[in-house]
Amino acid sequence: MVGKTLAEQSFLTQVLNTWKTHNDINLYLIGAIPRAGFQTVPIGSRGRTVVEQFVHMNRIRVGWLHFHRTGKRPQLEGAKGANPSRTELKKVFVGSGKAVSKFLTEAFWGEAAPKAFGKNALRWMGYLISHESHHRGQIMLALKQNGMRLPEKISIQGLWGKWMWGK
Repeated sequence: MVGKTLAEQSFLTQVLNTWKTHNDINLYLIGAIPRAGFQTVPIGSRGRTVVEQFVHMNRIRVGWLHFHRTGKRPQLEGAKGANPSRTELKKVFVGSGKAVSKFLTEAFWGEAAPKAFGKNALRWMGYLISHESHHRGQIMLALKQNGMRLPEKISIQGLWGKWMWGK
């Protein structure tokens, strides 16, 4: 960030910290889910299991990054039936989280631009956060309906507290 104004550096830092907080919440949730919880689905749903929700979230990140860089839709493996371990999930979320941060930084300095979202990187980041938050809600519902409701320390203080107090 050499040669950039303090205001530019500060704004980019806030953007990247916002993305990092969001990604840290996903990692925190991955670490807090009981082992059996990864195979649950909301009652009455034919949708994705919890683990498939996480795989889908990561696929969307990676897919958009690929599209923004190449203009082509990637050919990604399907999420249905995917069953990575907790460690593997954390690893891919750390990697894709860093890749999103890198793209956001490049876009901020005019070195890259999203191919959609009005070429607005912040709008794209907002989409990712919104999309993944929707799936976190589905994950929490699946756990709750299957008798694996996470303790308040995790579900309220942990997930929401990270946004509000950074803890």
